[in-house]
Amino acid sequence: MRHYQCNSPEAAGRILAACLLSDGHLSVTELEALDRCGMQTRLLLDRCRLLAIVQTLCEDLTRFGYMSWSDACQLDPATLASLAADVEDRQLRRHIIELCNEAVTADQSSCEREARFLRSLRDAWQFPTQ
Repeated sequence: MRHYQCNSPEAAGRILAACLLSDGHLSVTELEALDRCGMQTRLLLDRCRLLAIVQTLCEDLTRFGYMSWSDACQLDPATLASLAADVEDRQLRRHIIELCNEAVTADQSSCEREARFLRSLRDAWQFPTQ
């Protein structure tokens, strides 16, 4: 897995990308919700840069076997914990959680895989559940 500087926009974007892919697909509706919620201001990422991070994440995950495509795009717990460890700033973590929540509810349907991802991320950062 590629290394990003701790608390960098790329480290934050990779977590967001993993959340977006957790249900097996990325929709325009999710991207539009992220734009409306200020992703660029909060994470210093625009949509084009986020999509490049999504592509890089997919390449890394498939190259090194960190996930199983047969179960949508589920990261193993160790990989998710590793991604979460790359963001230490509490406010940046809050922004990521909020943006993830907005993205997964943007299409008016939430699946168990998305909910599991968010629970695991909150657990890794010791955030209270909602």
